[in-house]
Amino acid sequence: MVGLRLSSCPKGMLNGPCGGALGERCEVDGRMCPLLRRLEVEEAPFEEHPVLREMEKLVEGDTRPRDSAFWRGLELGRALTLEFPISAVRTWEDVHLVVGSVRDVDLLTVPDNPLGYPHFEPTAMALYLKSLGRPVCPHLTGKDRNLTAVASELRTALLFGFEAVLMTTGDWPGLSLPSRPVFDLDSANLIRLARLVFAGILPTGERFEADERPRVLGTINPHYRPALEAKRVLRKLVAGAEALVTQVVASKESLSRLKEVLRSAGGDVPVLVSLLHPLTEELRPALERMGIPAGDEGFEELLEEVKTLDFVSGINLIVFSRSLEGWLSLATDAVKTTKEVFE
Repeated sequence: MVGLRLSSCPKGMLNGPCGGALGERCEVDGRMCPLLRRLEVEEAPFEEHPVLREMEKLVEGDTRPRDSAFWRGLELGRALTLEFPISAVRTWEDVHLVVGSVRDVDLLTVPDNPLGYPHFEPTAMALYLKSLGRPVCPHLTGKDRNLTAVASELRTALLFGFEAVLMTTGDWPGLSLPSRPVFDLDSANLIRLARLVFAGILPTGERFEADERPRVLGTINPHYRPALEAKRVLRKLVAGAEALVTQVVASKESLSRLKEVLRSAGGDVPVLVSLLHPLTEELRPALERMGIPAGDEGFEELLEEVKTLDFVSGINLIVFSRSLEGWLSLATDAVKTTKEVFE
């Protein structure tokens, strides 16, 4: 059964296209994504990893989701999450400064080596933030971890009471680092693995006790063709995603495409819109290179537009600054502005 893996995909994905098909071309070799045509002609196919199929046979029921201010905020349509500043933190004291300075958010998310560059291990950082009393959601990707490694981190998230986990494929490290990517699981199978581990099943077939579990989040990309992204979304919902977090949105056009994606997918699922602050002219070319359309709208204008959309359940703030002092100032301003707009 493992032979079903499509060797024509440079990452060996069972399900695709992944988030690295910028402009529908593979970020690895620049060719048209070999899984694109398959998604165009099939109805949201979901090729489940053979180990996960065996795990499913052992599931006796779902574990109760953990109650949290984050999930209550989503249900009310005004959740607010903030990405932890992995590029600005340098010391243990910096971590404490962040925790003590920015409190009025429902969740701190910890990204997993964005753009393929090493920062901090997200589960370890999330665990420390959790020990300091902060609600957390690490990003867990498949680019650097095989199935066993992901399962162990999921069990850690379960044991220590994380509020949520965000499961996504992860960024290709490129040619700048001598790092061999793994990509043992694509995003849909990562989501399914999370639901299975949280149900108390390990890839070895062993069962363990699980009383409460984190919520399982997936991603949604409004910069894909809406009809294709709707199928990718459906696949993640089938796999077990309970909420979706968008890629960075930097234009009203992308919000319109997001609405079209969700309408085509037809699923009723909470959506967090990711907004970047500050959205400066200097950042717009970099966003365009990453396949993110950047309009003329500023941060506050996009916030006001998001507020009018009834399908949005909250905001995921990403604050850009390489200095901690700058990040703290910008994050405080972004959180305050967001709260004011949504009250």
